[in-house]
Amino acid sequence: MIIYLSNGIQIRGDLIKSAVLRSDMSPVPVTLEAEIRTDDDMTRYLSEGQILTIGGESGDALRIIKSNRVINRMVQGEREMSAIQITAILDACHNIVFVRSRAIIKENSALSAIYRAAGANIKAIDADFPVPRFYCPIGDTPSFHITRALQEEGGIVRWKKGAISFIRLHDLFKQKAVMDLPNNASDDVDSGFLERHEIPWFYSLDENGAVVIGNQQKPRSVRFSPFKNVQRLYNMSRCLIQKKVTKINLNARLVAGDLINFIDGVPLSIITAAHVFENDTDGSGSNQYSRLWLGSLED
Repeated sequence: MIIYLSNGIQIRGDLIKSAVLRSDMSPVPVTLEAEIRTDDDMTRYLSEGQILTIGGESGDALRIIKSNRVINRMVQGEREMSAIQITAILDACHNIVFVRSRAIIKENSALSAIYRAAGANIKAIDADFPVPRFYCPIGDTPSFHITRALQEEGGIVRWKKGAISFIRLHDLFKQKAVMDLPNNASDDVDSGFLERHEIPWFYSLDENGAVVIGNQQKPRSVRFSPFKNVQRLYNMSRCLIQKKVTKINLNARLVAGDLINFIDGVPLSIITAAHVFENDTDGSGSNQYSRLWLGSLED
């Protein structure tokens, strides 16, 4: 894995003890967790607030939001080395994960405008849409409320090739598959019991006080949600259900939202893609792979 410090210097591969670059279907779609061996000269570039750049097609910039020195000092030549564990998130969206000192109140505003109001540095969102009502009170985190807006619209956001885009859940499965995998090369996950408990159907009230009902086709738990029409109530019960977890050779081009075709099976969408680099300090070599969490659409 290629990682550059804010001064433009690449971190040597033998200094990266472990690194997990994760692509996810969340308002902040890219994260990095790493443990890096470092000396005192490099430590300041791995402190909270510093910027790291991931080498690749888009060269994503990530901001460190947590830095923890590991008490395990070593000597390499004449230099005393230690290790630092860091957590970094996509710099363009990092402000939306912090609690607010001022409320955000928007009506009929584009999703991109809501991101910018929360402090994100993005110019546009592909397939942007208007959000009828968006409220983030003082002391709340904007990313939680953005997730709710995405649920009501029946879609997700993802980061690919240096840009953020909105995709409806149905459209995820209309894409061309980026990879074919054998159907037996994964762990299957099935639990109708959990689905019934964790995927509710919703109801609301209209302007006249009449009850508006969402998707009741399956027995599920029930939740009330105000100011919603039938379409949004149906969208809120539509989600991706994890069906498989698979481990493949490292392929950092795979991102959340990509479609994987399983031979003699059904295509599944990547919910989370974790690209892992592990470097053994005992000289036994490195281990690189991608772990994918995949799901199907549940209406």
